[in-house]
Amino acid sequence: MTAVKRLFFSALNLLGGICILIGVGTPAWLTDDGGSVGIVPFYSTEVGWFAAASWMMFISLSLAVVVSLFTAMLFRDVRRHGYSYTQRSRFFLLAMFALMVTILTVVAVILIGVNLPSFNDYWYDDATLGYSAWVSVAGAVCFFVESGLALSFAFVECNCY
Repeated sequence: MTAVKRLFFSALNLLGGICILIGVGTPAWLTDDGGSVGIVPFYSTEVGWFAAASWMMFISLSLAVVVSLFTAMLFRDVRRHGYSYTQRSRFFLLAMFALMVTILTVVAVILIGVNLPSFNDYWYDDATLGYSAWVSVAGAVCFFVESGLALSFAFVECNCY
């Protein structure tokens, strides 16, 4: 069962990382009739809330890379030496990083979504959240499930009661 759980964990890690990468890299965060705007490239003339959301997504992508590398190293050690009580803190750290990816992504999307009506009123536009935001939310859901699985590994597999 633990091999299946590790495989599911790795698949979620890969899927979540790809979703966050696609969300950050694609140019469809704000869409309207005239086109779309992404968060890459970063312009210093952006409105403050869009710049803050962009930075949150950049940090989220960086943490997703850290989670992926940390997962690979941790599962390599598990495969070599098996689960041990001392690996519990590593799984807690992995869960914390995965949860940070989730929180930063969701806050960035909420920040854009909340400020979008005032942006539309100011520019007389009808922009909406594009597919990039929703792909990023899908990645955040993957990392949220991954953080729960990391806690499951810490409590169940590492004999931490």
